[in-house]
Amino acid sequence: MFESEAAENYHEIWSFLGLAGYYRRFIKDFSKIAKPMTSFTKKNAKFKLLTTAPVLAQPDVTKPFDVYCDASGQGLGCVLMQEGRVIAYASRQLRKHEANYPTHDLELAAVVHALKIWRHYLLGNTCHIYTDHKSLKYIFTQPELNMRQRRWLELIKDYDLEIHYHPGKANVVADALSRRAHCNVVEARPTKKSDLLGDG
Repeated sequence: MFESEAAENYHEIWSFLGLAGYYRRFIKDFSKIAKPMTSFTKKNAKFKLLTTAPVLAQPDVTKPFDVYCDASGQGLGCVLMQEGRVIAYASRQLRKHEANYPTHDLELAAVVHALKIWRHYLLGNTCHIYTDHKSLKYIFTQPELNMRQRRWLELIKDYDLEIHYHPGKANVVADALSRRAHCNVVEARPTKKSDLLGDG
């Protein structure tokens, strides 16, 4: 759960802008939004306390989830969303043996990665998986599967999900995460059990 923080001097603003800069690729007009804060990084600048609202939205387990997945020669990336709002980002580097996977298996690995790390949100809820690898749409009816695909299919069948084709140009966030040089997981979590269960 992200909480608002107050900045008391320009050193703290620099620190915050460095952290916030990680999200610039996901936020439209980031530089314009950050410009007022950047102006306060000059020495002797006068400013009032600054606060920030959470970047990520709170999940609602009573509503369907959308998961955008992508894989590259460097890693796996995925984004968890709900009603157009980002709940969490995740990415990791490829393991040594995964570098030899065919494209189909790499893209499927990204889906499996997302299902595993967000199992607490997705299991038992409806979720829509979006991938830029069109053949994954037919994984449930594919006549011939290798052992790895069969194992993953057993895991996937535990979820109430649909796989949709999403062209690469429209899948830019997950694509960018899959090409990051290090692994990372960022998400907003409810602070109370009642928040996780939703109202009522």
